[in-house]
Amino acid sequence: MPEETGFLPHSPGMPEAINADSFDEDVLRSPVPAVVEFWAARCGACRRLSPEMAATDHLLQGQVRFFTLNVDEELPAAIRFGVASVPALLLFENGQEKGRHFGFLDRAALVHFIRYHLGGS
Repeated sequence: MPEETGFLPHSPGMPEAINADSFDEDVLRSPVPAVVEFWAARCGACRRLSPEMAATDHLLQGQVRFFTLNVDEELPAAIRFGVASVPALLLFENGQEKGRHFGFLDRAALVHFIRYHLGGS
């Protein structure tokens, strides 16, 4: 079986794959908070997280943008943000990191993570 690397194609309702070159534009200059999943193809928890992010996106109805970044393809971005293990979720608002979590979160926990770090209930 071939190894999964590179971008995952963007599917409607799924997190958008980004790279180090587009990170600042897509994430740091996003008009709404952004969650970035740093992932790797070898990571089972990473594969389980993407559908949870899609479900959370649906629940929050555009209040937050969701992205994925492959650390095997974009190691400089992982180093830039101190990501040493995957999956890692980093939450950004107005260009600033507001929170991070390492490991899998289901949609309820992901909503709580986002609201907690953005000051909501």
